[in-house]
Amino acid sequence: MRDDLVEVIKVVHERIPFSRIVFSSNGLLTDVIVGRLVEISKFHRKVGLGVSIDGMSETHDKLRGVPGIFDHAVKTVRVAKAAGITDLRIAMTLSQQNVHEVKQVFDLSRELGVAFSTTYVHNSEIYFGKTTNVAPRFDESSSKALEQVIQSLLHSRSIKDWFRAYHAEGILDASVRREFRGMCSAGSRYFFMAPNGDVFPCNVMDSLIGNITEVASFDELLADSKMQKVTSAVHNCTSDCWMVCNTRSLIIAHPFKASRWILRAKFAPHRQSDH
Repeated sequence: MRDDLVEVIKVVHERIPFSRIVFSSNGLLTDVIVGRLVEISKFHRKVGLGVSIDGMSETHDKLRGVPGIFDHAVKTVRVAKAAGITDLRIAMTLSQQNVHEVKQVFDLSRELGVAFSTTYVHNSEIYFGKTTNVAPRFDESSSKALEQVIQSLLHSRSIKDWFRAYHAEGILDASVRREFRGMCSAGSRYFFMAPNGDVFPCNVMDSLIGNITEVASFDELLADSKMQKVTSAVHNCTSDCWMVCNTRSLIIAHPFKASRWILRAKFAPHRQSDH
C-alpha cells in the first residue's frame, strides 16, 4: 500500500464519511497491509479487504510470478481477521489457467471464515494494465466446479451468499449478464478510486472524472462539466463486465431480477446446470 494512502483516505473520509471502502491486495506485505487497515479503521468505520487468491499454492504462485505469495496471502487474511477487520474476503479471478480450482479456493475461504467472491479476467488499462486478457472457457469439469460453489452459496444461511451465487451464475451463463446489459450504473451509483485519489466511473473505463484530493466535496467532483462526457461513455460502453463492484450496484438498483433467480434456484427440486 502507498505511503500516503492513510492521508488520502482521511480526505475521502472528510468528503464521504459514510462510504464503504474496500481495498484489493495481493497480500504480500502482511504487516504493512494490516497496519494501514487498522490505522484507517480508527477514523473510518467501513473498511474492508479483498485478498486475491487465484488458485491453490502452486497455481497461485505461478500466476502471480512470486514464489510463496500464496502463503503470504493466506497469512494476511488470518492476521487481518485477528486484528479485528471483519469485512474480509478472498477474491479469485478466473482464467483458463485456474478455473478448475475454483471450488478449492472457495473451500479455503470457508476454512478461513471469510467471504468469497469471484469473477473472470477483464481488460483494463487503468486497473489491470492489460488489454489482451481472454475470459475462460468452461468445460464440463470446470462448469461443475463453479456449480458446486453456487450450490454451496445457495445453501448458506447468509442472504449475501445467495446474491453471491447469482453473481457466480452470471459468470457461467451469458443470458444472466444480458439481463443487465444497458443498466450499468458506473459513474453514478459506484466509482473506482485509484490509490492517489483519481476517480473513474469503474475500474475498466479509462475516463478520469477528477481527483478527490483536489475538491472540497464529492458532489463538487461530480458537478464538473466533464461528467456529461463520462455519462455518455458509460451509456455507450459495450464491455461484457461482470465484477462484484458493478453487479452489486445492479442488484441493489434492480433487486427483483436477482431475487427471482434465487427463489427459483433455491427451491428447484433438482437444479440442473444448462451451461
